Amino acid sequence: MRKASLPSVLRYKRHYLKHDILSGLLVALVSIPSALAFSVIVGMPLVTGLYTTIIGSIVFGLLGHSRRLVVGTNSALAMLLASGAALVARAGTPEYANVIAAMTLLSGLLLAILGLCRFGFLADLVSRPVMIGFLAGVGVQLFITQLPAMLGLKASGGVWNHITDIVSQAGAINGMTATLSLLVLGIVLFSRNSRIPSEIVGILAAVLFAMIFNVGSHGVEFLGSLPSGAPKFLLPTFSIEILGAILPTVLSIVLVVLVQSSVTARSLASEHDDKTATNHDTLALGLANIVSSLFHGLVVSGSPPRSQLADNLGMRSQLSSVVTGVTLATILAFGGDSLHYLPSAALAAIVCTLGLRLIRFRELRYMWSVRHEEFIIAIVALVGTVILGVQLGMLVAIAASLMERLRRQYRPDDAVLLRDGVLSKWAADRLGGKVGRLSQDTLVYAFGESLFFENINYFVARLRRAIEHAKHPVSYVVIDAGAIDDIDYTAVETLKRLYRELGEDGIAIAFAHVSPGLRSQFDIYGITDIIGARNIYTTLSLALAHEKQASAHEMIKDLKIASDSYVVVGGAVLDMMHLRDTHNVDLVVSRDVYDHFARKRHWREVVLAGGKRILVHEQYNLMKSWMGNSLASLRRDANLIDGIPTVSIDRLINAKRKLARRQDLADLELLRNNAKHRR
Repeated sequence: MRKASLPSVLRYKRHYLKHDILSGLLVALVSIPSALAFSVIVGMPLVTGLYTTIIGSIVFGLLGHSRRLVVGTNSALAMLLASGAALVARAGTPEYANVIAAMTLLSGLLLAILGLCRFGFLADLVSRPVMIGFLAGVGVQLFITQLPAMLGLKASGGVWNHITDIVSQAGAINGMTATLSLLVLGIVLFSRNSRIPSEIVGILAAVLFAMIFNVGSHGVEFLGSLPSGAPKFLLPTFSIEILGAILPTVLSIVLVVLVQSSVTARSLASEHDDKTATNHDTLALGLANIVSSLFHGLVVSGSPPRSQLADNLGMRSQLSSVVTGVTLATILAFGGDSLHYLPSAALAAIVCTLGLRLIRFRELRYMWSVRHEEFIIAIVALVGTVILGVQLGMLVAIAASLMERLRRQYRPDDAVLLRDGVLSKWAADRLGGKVGRLSQDTLVYAFGESLFFENINYFVARLRRAIEHAKHPVSYVVIDAGAIDDIDYTAVETLKRLYRELGEDGIAIAFAHVSPGLRSQFDIYGITDIIGARNIYTTLSLALAHEKQASAHEMIKDLKIASDSYVVVGGAVLDMMHLRDTHNVDLVVSRDVYDHFARKRHWREVVLAGGKRILVHEQYNLMKSWMGNSLASLRRDANLIDGIPTVSIDRLINAKRKLARRQDLADLELLRNNAKHRR
């Protein structure tokens, strides 16, 4: 096994010891209030959260790779567990505890499999806006569902049931309970900069308040003592029906664990120039959850706040986590009675603060300022989680993120970099004066996404629009493919059709910033053969500095076709008359000539929209008929220019009038002026 992939404790150095012991002890103390709070959220005995933290800390501490990732359960996972278990069992029953353990076991198994199969990258598939919105929604749910306990009221059910219960019982609010809750809430929220963790300060204040004012006589409830001793081993069981009901929740749990753990580990590793091993840590988390489930524990994950705290306290390795687990086990064994005087409302207030901390107002505000779409996704996740619950809320958030991703693929950013001889500022800065005088008939268009079936029609429409808005007729289009990494079959066939259609308009196509991977695909799909290797460039400056191709006369001679087997049509005729340059040469050829070139390598047959077939290779287009006229018909009144048969001027004029495209109208003007000059 490579050293980089060894567990943290096997890469230990002696001088880490004092830092790990100190950080482990303090993290253990901080973990007590939150561990108790998470038990309340799930609806399990208070000791469950402590057992979970003990087991998770020790198992991950022995097996984990990350040197500074602290694990434990959290409020989001607790809400997911509670909502999933509530689908098949009632809180407080043995069946409920069994379902919680089953979800923890399944989550651990899936995480272990993902780690072994090196699927840790799945954490990257959930966007940050989705996670921010989801966690904020969980925070709102936590705040609302803990309000009744903070006010001394009874409530059950979902968020809306809690709201209606609070409103209907407003007259029964226990003033002493509410006062104590506000005291703890204020201390935890506004004393976060003190050296002693605010949760511990809040708990001590609550106990002191309860003793001074004898709150028990005012109807305030207390937690009671925690059971001492080791947790009981019990293998969770479940049926196929229960599996089907809880599986969506389990998948959501796995996603949350993956995302939170990987993001936290990477963030801390980058601060200390450490290496990360996401798959190794995912496997270790899976094993920690499997062990936790065997003692009816909860799901554990990387904890961002506790990891940051441990790092600030000097944590050097996972020995710190082992110290945390051992410390909590010692406290539980000898100090379980110390929580007897802790009011339940104090714990509810701590849960509320955990919920409020999940709502990252500053990040949501920043998201709105930089990209509204991402903010909307976060809000959809937030609202969906509050209204629909955590399971459906997560699914809605992911669906919204995927839809936004598809929208960006369908309509990505694009830009016209050069038109009518004017470069955009961005293109001018990028080229840095590497090109000379720019032609007014050249257009450069950049597309910000790979070309697939869902966006190729949008690409074509935007390119045509850019051409139509040019003040001067366009004869050369350069597509900046710097952002195009991939292309599918539908896009390829559409590009071939576009090449032909633009060629009929006298417009040539070239590609710039073509990566080796994209060039390979061009070769495989035959695009290179059609547009020509000389029209594929690695840089934009090379594409703009391209040399003029050979004349139409030279290109036709290069084909070495007998003069009685073809007739030149289209813009190439004007090129041979020296009226304008052309990039494409169109010829109507005999069937024998067509079949001969069809068998040649690099020549590709393209089927046009109307079903007409043409042979294409670089700037050549061979066809069996033109504008409904066969070769025999065209030869009857063909002209000869330098020994090359071309379509008669009358037929060419009639065809241009019938087509009436922008280039055709410009060609008609050239032909009229030429006729006047001859007269």
